[in-house]
Amino acid sequence: MKSEGDAKIIWQKTCEEYLKPEISALAFQTWFEPIEPFLDEDKRFILYVPNDLTKEFVSKYIPLIENALRLATSNSFEVLVEEKSAQQLQAMKEAVGPDIFNASTDLAKVPNFKPTPVRESKLNPAYTFDSFVVGPSNRFAHAACVAVASMHGSKNYNPLFLYGGSGLGKTHLMQAIGNHVNSEYKDKKVRYVQSEQFVNEFIQVIANKKYDAFRQKYRQVDLLLIDDIQFIEGKEQMQEEFFHTFNSLLEAGRNIVLTCDKPPQSLTTLEDRLRTRISSGLTIDINPPDYETRMAILARLAQTHGLIITDDVLDYIAANVTSNIRELEGAFKTLYAYSLLGNPINLENARNALKDIVTPAARRQIDSNYIMNVCANYFDVTIADLKSKKRNQVITDARHVAMYLCYNLIDMTYTDIGEDFGNRNHATVIHACNKIENDISKKPEIDRAIKEISLRLDA
Repeated sequence: MKSEGDAKIIWQKTCEEYLKPEISALAFQTWFEPIEPFLDEDKRFILYVPNDLTKEFVSKYIPLIENALRLATSNSFEVLVEEKSAQQLQAMKEAVGPDIFNASTDLAKVPNFKPTPVRESKLNPAYTFDSFVVGPSNRFAHAACVAVASMHGSKNYNPLFLYGGSGLGKTHLMQAIGNHVNSEYKDKKVRYVQSEQFVNEFIQVIANKKYDAFRQKYRQVDLLLIDDIQFIEGKEQMQEEFFHTFNSLLEAGRNIVLTCDKPPQSLTTLEDRLRTRISSGLTIDINPPDYETRMAILARLAQTHGLIITDDVLDYIAANVTSNIRELEGAFKTLYAYSLLGNPINLENARNALKDIVTPAARRQIDSNYIMNVCANYFDVTIADLKSKKRNQVITDARHVAMYLCYNLIDMTYTDIGEDFGNRNHATVIHACNKIENDISKKPEIDRAIKEISLRLDA
């Protein structure tokens, strides 16, 4: 039997070398740091978590965790995620001793679970309307956000729902609203929260049964800003609480702003009543910036950093970094760091500095794996789901859209597509393509998915 110490050593190495690079810092802090790892005699790696919500989240990562353990130890483990409070774990250790503690031990649940404190999300003072570059892809969203920030009612814009891919400025605009209200309306109470923090706080509410404090915190505000709302999908208790918070704020005439990586209609595991409520306000899609906007963003960055860059260098970056603003800023920061080393910023040096970031005048090779990857990210599923026999609505839609794009974008045969998607029969692929062709004109969420994924593939 392995000791607790062995498990902790293995888990620490696995996290540092293989899991942290694959998981966002906030997600890792919220869900993975509380984990207590143990090994049993059957080479099962048990991850004890403090509550069922954490169990639900961590369980989604089991394939990734098993692969990471295999890379870290050269051994294959079956990973199990089980719920036990901190007090239970301590009691179990005291009862049987840490060196022989194993997964088969079970004691009565211990009350008064005390989770670790949650860090408060804060507005970034750099995210203002003045620092936001407006272009055709975001002009409508910018105007709506300015209207909401005016705090003159804006009933038609309540709730305001901004959606789009990563790095397109959703968080910037949302926080610009909060910063403006804090600056101009000192009597207004603003609360900004990332949805992962929102969920984590609710875990504490369930554990400590302090519902009143949670409700007062989020219902007694004039402006509630929630980033990445898709994170509450599939969490029934969280959705129930959020629904009532949502209603309470709307009925009191308070403003709500939400961001998401997809439109409300694509949040298929969200309760219908909540999805309907969210859709009752103004929903705006933010698209990748066009060439002129990218040039303006780069010029603004150069001005802010006091860096003189010629138009040919700006054109080189803007023409080759096209997917989102975050990558554009990353390319600029690389060039800026290059200049701090004493290198003149000319086209030749720019090409050299950015050679690992851009490939001039080259389109990314689109194949079935790439299409599956982009579709999986859009629908928040995995490539393994697309190839599996699972038939829930989200996975089925994602699979059908991916098959449709494989057939229409890269001219794959129905037979080849079927083989790539888990050795399916060509008739299944034909049915999927025909269904999507029919749904495009009847289901707005499918039409949006095709357009958004196509943009991401073309980026």
